[in-house]
Amino acid sequence: MQVALLSHSLALHQMLTVLSEVALKRATNHELGNVQLFLERLLVEVVSENYRYFLSEHMSYRHDVEQDANTRCWPPLLANERQVSGLFAVGLSRVCPVSRPEHPISRSPSSREGDNERTPSESGRIDFLATFGARHIALELKRCPIATIGNPSSKSGLSAQWNTVSSQAKQALVHMRSKKGFYDSPVSVGLLVIRVSRKVTSKREVELARQEEAASLPTVAESVKKLTNADFLAYHTPPAEMQTSYGWGKDGDQYRVFPGVIFAAVVHGNTR
Repeated sequence: MQVALLSHSLALHQMLTVLSEVALKRATNHELGNVQLFLERLLVEVVSENYRYFLSEHMSYRHDVEQDANTRCWPPLLANERQVSGLFAVGLSRVCPVSRPEHPISRSPSSREGDNERTPSESGRIDFLATFGARHIALELKRCPIATIGNPSSKSGLSAQWNTVSSQAKQALVHMRSKKGFYDSPVSVGLLVIRVSRKVTSKREVELARQEEAASLPTVAESVKKLTNADFLAYHTPPAEMQTSYGWGKDGDQYRVFPGVIFAAVVHGNTR
């Protein structure tokens, strides 16, 4: 399924391609709040806001650099986890009537297998708590950069981040279900934002490299889908002008191409 994104103020067409949809019945109840719809609307806002940032940065660079201003821009989806989180905060404010960052929770005590000893409960925070429809949704975010070259299943960083965000989201649901009557029809979502890129060697023509890597994005997304078995998976293909970045390499004179971003989510609706 492909969802065309139209920014009313910018008349911008982008593309968000959904490969896996949420199948958990508890999470797709339309009367309570469909998590599939929640994720689609949220990502629409996130990628649109990312482009607005790119345009603003482009305008500030256009008279100040010798290189194409496009290649100097560094929109939040390509940046660190804190900046990615900022984008999601903006997106949630447009999709949900109420959303809170850094919502405090207590981590459930855990016991070691074959041992009666239990570790004490620990306090923690979930990245966001939001209301959507008639339910509360806990959202945990992580980011991970990968290259288009090679098999994503061989990248330990991707697997580790996926396991971490899934575990943290599950702990958030355990907390919400333990507080009877405080959270309405709670579910939790662990969302991994995967930045896809590849360095362009001096032997390759930049635009040709960009086109080749952009063509490889669906294949990379399918590989991530198989690796994670995500409940929801989509990938975003930004406009061509956002896919090339300059200033890489030892001397800062190389290009890197960023054909897109993959969003993989696990949805927890019960604590088993």
